[in-house]
Amino acid sequence: MEFDVRTRTLDDLAPVDAVGFHESVLPELLELRSDLASRAFVASGLRGITVGVGDAAWHWSLGDRGRLEVTPGDPGEGVSVRVSPEWFSDIVNDVRSTVALMIADEADMVRGNITHVVSWEPVLRALTDGRAAYEPGLVGFTDPDGGDLDLDRVFTLDDDPADVAHFLDQAGYAHFRQVFAPEEMQDLSLEIDRWRSEMSPEDERAWYAAIGDERVCVRVTNLGPEAVRFPHEERLAPIAAMVGGERRYRGSDLLVKPVGVTSGISDLPWHKDCALGGHSYRCRGLTCGVSVTPSGEDNGRLGVVAGSHRVNIPLFDLSDGLDLPVRWLDTEVGDVTVHLSCVLHCATPPVHSERRVTYSDFPLPGDAAVDRTIRAVRDQAGRETYSPA
Repeated sequence: MEFDVRTRTLDDLAPVDAVGFHESVLPELLELRSDLASRAFVASGLRGITVGVGDAAWHWSLGDRGRLEVTPGDPGEGVSVRVSPEWFSDIVNDVRSTVALMIADEADMVRGNITHVVSWEPVLRALTDGRAAYEPGLVGFTDPDGGDLDLDRVFTLDDDPADVAHFLDQAGYAHFRQVFAPEEMQDLSLEIDRWRSEMSPEDERAWYAAIGDERVCVRVTNLGPEAVRFPHEERLAPIAAMVGGERRYRGSDLLVKPVGVTSGISDLPWHKDCALGGHSYRCRGLTCGVSVTPSGEDNGRLGVVAGSHRVNIPLFDLSDGLDLPVRWLDTEVGDVTVHLSCVLHCATPPVHSERRVTYSDFPLPGDAAVDRTIRAVRDQAGRETYSPA
């Protein structure tokens, strides 16, 4: 089981010159990972894409033998994008992704649209980090005895940690029943309200959404280990320990998901937690969601795409041809959901009643500087970009 799939550390982070990359580094990568990158390009659905940086440009396409080729210049056909040297360096370094580029609206699309650029990134990741791109039939699900995995299994803290670790490795998520008592969730709900009452739109930790003419705080983010008066670390650490990797509690986000949001971000659409960049430095981190209120079809719930952490899927919603199973996790008060940072997941909006949940992060030991960069991009996206799901 591989829960630490990192391929880089902060020591690997250095400015990337686009000319030097294409003339010196890329030929070596094509020698090393041509098969993987060529398959990724086929999976992208692109006929060709030209990436321009500064005064130079390079065209990525499949040659006559179905092998990925990168040639200088723009042939005047297919997708064409121009990005700044800073963005190109960050994308190659996997500090910021093409989804982050889309959010920042800083790509100059000469031909095509930004979703084509997002589809190109798995090709780049196949070359630079050896990550396989998604292909139908590539992912299967087996239990420890080699049979079919029951993707609807619900665990308790008394279950064998080896079974939990195997399930998480295969599916990318897990559901634990009755980790907390109802009265504990009442206390946590009061703590959520305490923090919301202290927020203002100017506070960078707060995400706001509108319900008609009223703006309400729906999320308080980046609260460190000592900030919240609730034993998240103590009670959730045994779950994190089931997958090993010396994960340490980083802190929690407190969420309220009201009915009738008309603008702003409350329920996130399909995404990976590494969608904005940093997979190579951070994954697979662990996030534990504590159900302060029940969740379900009427008041919103967590949706997950089983196995989506095991392949590189373009991080822009769900493609029509995706053959991976979707599961919706209905929870009771005090339940805990767990998902890996690179599994595709979403939250559906409440219809009839409010949902409350906290999310606590247990990352792998890593580099705080990269993590701060990704958190900043994520928070900017949450505050300024998305519409209700």
